[in-house]
Amino acid sequence: MDSEAPGAALTNAVVQSTVRDCWEDALLFDDFDDDDNFFDIGGHSLLIADILAGVGARLGLRIPLMDFFDHPTVNGLSRHLQASISVGQRNV
Repeated sequence: MDSEAPGAALTNAVVQSTVRDCWEDALLFDDFDDDDNFFDIGGHSLLIADILAGVGARLGLRIPLMDFFDHPTVNGLSRHLQASISVGQRNV
């Protein structure tokens, strides 16, 4: 596995599960749909740093703050991160 690019084993399911877990940790609840907008379900800007830090640490990525605002759903952010991982970007 040493010859593989970082993130090569990160499947769509792993990325999405990681993003969702970090949202649940930050929001302190799990009763939301993966297409719900973060801000519509009670999320706020102070929680974004926690989510991005958690996702980044678990997946080995640096995620710009604007990516969250551009992709404010679990599915949207997951797809964006997976696309970035697929092309070998570690700094999304």
